Amino acid sequence: MKPVSLVKLKMKSIYKTTLTFIGFLIVLVLTIGILYLFYDKVLDTTNNIEVNGALSINYVDGKTFNTESNGELKFSVSNSGNDVEYYNIVFLKVRGKGSYRLLYNDTVVMEGALETTDEVVTDSISIDALETKIYTLELTKNSDADLKGLLNVRLQKGKAETFADTILKNNSASENTLTKVGSEIALENEGLIKSSDDIGVSYYFRGNIPNNYVKINDLIWRIVRINGDGTVRIVLDNLVKNTINYYNSNDLKLNFNDSAIYPFLNSWLEENLRNYTNYIANTRYCNDVSYADDYTYLTYTRIMTNKIPTLNCLSNPITSKLGILSIDEVIMAGASPTENNRSYYLYKDSFADSWFTMSGAKGNENSLNLFMVDQNGKIRTDIVGSTYHSVRPVINLIKNIEVTGNGTIDDPYQIKE
Repeated sequence: MKPVSLVKLKMKSIYKTTLTFIGFLIVLVLTIGILYLFYDKVLDTTNNIEVNGALSINYVDGKTFNTESNGELKFSVSNSGNDVEYYNIVFLKVRGKGSYRLLYNDTVVMEGALETTDEVVTDSISIDALETKIYTLELTKNSDADLKGLLNVRLQKGKAETFADTILKNNSASENTLTKVGSEIALENEGLIKSSDDIGVSYYFRGNIPNNYVKINDLIWRIVRINGDGTVRIVLDNLVKNTINYYNSNDLKLNFNDSAIYPFLNSWLEENLRNYTNYIANTRYCNDVSYADDYTYLTYTRIMTNKIPTLNCLSNPITSKLGILSIDEVIMAGASPTENNRSYYLYKDSFADSWFTMSGAKGNENSLNLFMVDQNGKIRTDIVGSTYHSVRPVINLIKNIEVTGNGTIDDPYQIKE
């Protein structure tokens, strides 16, 4: 039998060994945890690809921007899902003062001021199933101090049904038209047609449409299209009674924002939609007035010769709260330069005058003929812009609004205020 003291000594030794082992395990676990956290941080700063639901975001130049070293960042957004998704482009922890331009396919889709703030969120953007969008973010500082911050792309979750969603739910979109766009008029209801514009997936109405009516402040409008950014473009269902010229005979200006129509429409907007300006998006219009030669505009060749209308702006995009239609939008709605059309939704029996588009047809330094739509719904190219005719205001409703109604004349869409 062993002495009691030896037993106690052995138990004490075992106890110390056990404590040492447990201590080692604790140190080992803590070390692994710290290394894991460090490794995770390393991954966060070196791995520029993030997956958020169906969206994959590749920050090609990283998330951090600093005008001292990288005033330009490239990134892409891909949708691997089977449904249209929406996302926000966000600027975080911005320090400094300057401006930004966001380019998609080398075309500016958003631009604005950027100042010291914790977060600046752009309008949400739609991306079609299996689509990839490649962006360039350009930053310019306004002072000696550098403009710094973080770029982030967020999947928009829990989104309420927007106006665009409602339109898509109430109409079965098609990728094909019954008639040939650009060379044939649309007399029947050809419905909602899927297309694309500079920003993304777009949908436009074509033909004799019974359910694209919108009512705002007792004014009736017609939906022209859903823009690629999810905003909805609408045109007044009537001509503005006061006639106007596009430019004065002694002051030929091609840019719509310099035209005689622009201040006229701004006054009209203030008078008729003063309480609804928060619902109107400041977005892109296509003021296509680039010359092909000394007398003909590129639009004329594309529309009249090649018969290829498009929702992609090929020349002189402008940003504005209001505008008028492009000739491409009129043709895609169902018009033609060769035939009258009294059946598509842009025509009304009460029209007794021609109305302007913002697309140039023919002209020189002394005179400009614009594409016009006459009282029979036919496209004209022989009307000088200094003569007085009618105008149809166009606005774009922001995407994050909800509506009531079904879009018919008896129950037009109306904004839930």
